[in-house]
Amino acid sequence: MRNLFKTTFYVCVFALAGILFQISCSNSDNESTATIVQSKILYSQYDSVNGYTIWYCNLDGTNPTQIPLTLPTGVMYQNANSNAYVKFSPDGQKVLFVANDSSGSTPTNKVFSCNLDGSNLQAVISPSNSDVILIGDVK
Repeated sequence: MRNLFKTTFYVCVFALAGILFQISCSNSDNESTATIVQSKILYSQYDSVNGYTIWYCNLDGTNPTQIPLTLPTGVMYQNANSNAYVKFSPDGQKVLFVANDSSGSTPTNKVFSCNLDGSNLQAVISPSNSDVILIGDVK
């Protein structure tokens, strides 16, 4: 009888461990969805007519799509100063970029965000001085 109790106990512990393993695997599958959303390349492109523009495409370079930005008066997206890198938000639904705002008395670099279709443009970080701002990844 004692061996039957021990065997039953060990089988239950083993089953519980299997269930916990399945739960932990299913959580990591949900996290990988964000990576699938970000299966695009985000980049800047320059032409002499429009200046710098923001684009995205598939990982294999197909389906290049320009993000139509309507920036406020005095705000200019420019990649020439090497600090106007573009980044996806962690969920892949927004674009973050640095633009120069010369509409005030002191020109400042601000971080802006917008949706992939160019809508919902807003200043995310608006420093009060002209410091250089770089967008990067934090791990």
